[in-house]
Amino acid sequence: MPASPATAGRPELVYIDDQIFPDHDVEPWTELPLWLPPGPQPAAARATSCAKTPAAGPHRRPVTDSIHDTATWPFAPGGEQEAFEDDRHFSASTPFLSTEKEQTILTAHTAKQPQPK
Repeated sequence: MPASPATAGRPELVYIDDQIFPDHDVEPWTELPLWLPPGPQPAAARATSCAKTPAAGPHRRPVTDSIHDTATWPFAPGGEQEAFEDDRHFSASTPFLSTEKEQTILTAHTAKQPQPK
């Protein structure tokens, strides 16, 4: 992947089994946006249909635009407060996945992968 102008890095997309997140005490939604652990309440959130959405007018936008806007939003004047003000009452933890915790999860994920023969 080319360097991202939004983050000045070279992102690598890694698919990880959902079970690894609770194993590492990842806080749903705040440390890992749009992720909820398995269970009856989160299942209801995932069961919502978006079949009517295209008829209502919204359109898809390039993921690179979403990444750029999401990465730059907290750095705009007042952006960090606006971006995280609703999350502050949920937890005293950092409102994002720390680099150290991300690396620990990626290392655990890699250790579980079958080794090439």
